[in-house]
Amino acid sequence: MWRLIWFLQGYVQAELRGASPEWALERLSNARVAFLRVQRIDDFTIALLILRKDVLKAEAAARKAMCELAVVREMGFGKTFGGLWRRRLFVLGLLLCAAGAFVIPKFVFFYDVVGNETVPDAEILRALHSLGVGFGTYGPDIQPQALKNKMLLLVPELQWFTVQQSGMRAHVVVRERSEKLAVEERRAPMNVVAAKDGVLTSVSSLEGNCLCAPGQAVTEGQVLISAYTDLEFTTRVSAALGEIYAETLTHKQVVCPDTTLYKQPNGKTARRISLLVGEKRWNIFANGGNLEGKCDKITKTHMLTLPGGFEIPVGLEITELSGYDLVKKPLSEETAQALLLEQLERGVRQDMIAGEILDEALDLTRQNDRYELHASVRCEEMIARMVRASILKEETIP
Repeated sequence: MWRLIWFLQGYVQAELRGASPEWALERLSNARVAFLRVQRIDDFTIALLILRKDVLKAEAAARKAMCELAVVREMGFGKTFGGLWRRRLFVLGLLLCAAGAFVIPKFVFFYDVVGNETVPDAEILRALHSLGVGFGTYGPDIQPQALKNKMLLLVPELQWFTVQQSGMRAHVVVRERSEKLAVEERRAPMNVVAAKDGVLTSVSSLEGNCLCAPGQAVTEGQVLISAYTDLEFTTRVSAALGEIYAETLTHKQVVCPDTTLYKQPNGKTARRISLLVGEKRWNIFANGGNLEGKCDKITKTHMLTLPGGFEIPVGLEITELSGYDLVKKPLSEETAQALLLEQLERGVRQDMIAGEILDEALDLTRQNDRYELHASVRCEEMIARMVRASILKEETIP
């Protein structure tokens, strides 16, 4: 503690020189001059530390002992930082840095999102920015509870939300809402009916009264598993459940033009470089101007990233434009059939819950500047669908 006090007051390293320096030390004590670290250098010299304010008093006391007090070196706060007063801009810079070290950590500059699986980080951060929380937001102004209520309205996929600030970084913690299908009441009667006409290939009844068997031909809407099971003296009611596959035949027709458009480069190019600062954009270089007509646009953004992966909203955006003309080209029958078949199979698979395509009978025709593909598609698919049964048994069994 004494070192801090002496450093703030300022002190000197001095030497007492004379025939009897010990007598001079006694004189210093009588004059109430504080001194420390007394060290004998030789028979006629003693080194010691004295407060700067006591130097004149110490010199007078040393002369009374017929000795000389010589100041060897000055030390302390005034000596160390006294020259800064002549460099006022440097002092101002030090004060600004000290203030910045205290004030800047109260602002939030970086955000990371944790806990999300299906909702993108960008969507959550955009919604947060629309509520006034973004780069440079004052941390104490962030109210997690108020933000939670607003964020759950903006992003319905979220079930829970909060913001945890740690210095200039904030962790956005979310929990997504579990998307569960509505489940019918367990006691409600449910029938399993056929969604399409077909011949059954596989029947797996898990609950209810099974009314069908493999090899049986069924029609759309026919009850395959009934919610009611007759037990002679009573009737058991349940939610019928099962997986039933059948061979089905689907007729489809798809069309496309007999010509296609492809891009032919016309040699026109343009390039633009922009400076991005937050939401502001300044064009700093442009070559070629704006292209008229159709063009391909490729944009690359390079943001300034600090060590540790922290990205700040300052960077360059490079945009390259390449012009092209659309030219018509005849579409061959092979290409047209491949395109139409891909579209047809995609539609068939979208209509199925589960299953596979077994066979296809195709007929491609060309008329009125277009190709038409007529197809008969044979599939094996699950046709079981659950529907609500009537409470009265007589209304569900024909």
